[in-house]
Amino acid sequence: MKRITIKDIAKELGLHHSTVSRALRFSSVINPATRDRVINYAESKGYQVNRSALQLRGLGSNIIGVIVPNIHHNFFSNFVSNITRKAFESGYIVAVFQSEESLKQEVEIIHSIIQQNLAGVVSSHSMETQDTSHFNLLEKYKIPLVCFDRVNSSLKKSSVVLNNKSALKSVVMRLGKDGYSKIAYLSGSSSIQLFKDRQRGYSLGVKEIKSTYINCINIPGAFSVQKGKEIAMELFRIREKPDAVIFDSHFLALGALNYLKESEPDRLNTIGIASFGADTFSPVSSVKTLIIKQPEQEMAETAFTLLMEAISHPDGHDIKTMEFHAEIIDNNIKSIDR
Repeated sequence: MKRITIKDIAKELGLHHSTVSRALRFSSVINPATRDRVINYAESKGYQVNRSALQLRGLGSNIIGVIVPNIHHNFFSNFVSNITRKAFESGYIVAVFQSEESLKQEVEIIHSIIQQNLAGVVSSHSMETQDTSHFNLLEKYKIPLVCFDRVNSSLKKSSVVLNNKSALKSVVMRLGKDGYSKIAYLSGSSSIQLFKDRQRGYSLGVKEIKSTYINCINIPGAFSVQKGKEIAMELFRIREKPDAVIFDSHFLALGALNYLKESEPDRLNTIGIASFGADTFSPVSSVKTLIIKQPEQEMAETAFTLLMEAISHPDGHDIKTMEFHAEIIDNNIKSIDR
């Protein structure tokens, strides 16, 4: 069967071929009724967009890249799922790239995105990313960028972030209210702004509950269950042991809980636990478990909206920082703080 072309569609519908082309790219300058008419007809005839031809003629791609450090982390996988749905509703396809917390891999991903001439990029930095100069290459090739979660102030781009300082302060205060006074915190490298903000919030929370115990452990590199287990082994061997622990990742929490279950099962009856992305575990024996839940859907939809604004105004648009708040959820599935 002969492949249908834009000119064929234009002739059949009595439209100019440029109108059909814009409609198939979901251009906002085309009347919605006309756009729907064109798209419905094209779909009924099995029309497929020739992306190579579009790019040769200087027209944009309908593919956006989403770069995440680790797709296995609940927050990032949920973010990808939500932005993929939002993008598809608007006629875009999402290509997911995973840096695996590697700066080298992140740089290679940026080069690949430029080679493929994607429409735009939404990115969260790797643990190793301090020099962000490779992201500046996107601007050179007029590929818009929106940052989320892990951001760097050196990049003057719109971003979607959590109020991390407030989240950690709230968690410490909640644990303090429930009677815990020796609260340890397993965090990421303070060279990453996100973790630096969380550590500030932790310190403020400790001061607020008037505790003399403070133990913030910076963990370089990627989080893992094994790291959580190893650090817990050291943490509970020292003389002054914590009565509660906050984790920056459910991987670390799982590792620590595995250690306690194997080596100090009685402590599971008294320890307080709080963790980001802890939806997948429920330490049944723990007296108190708090889940620090980020609003993945709202953050993903906002990131996509900001990217669409950047794509629609390639010659300049307002740089915005959209800040969200975590929801602190009790293990009893009851919301206790917002």
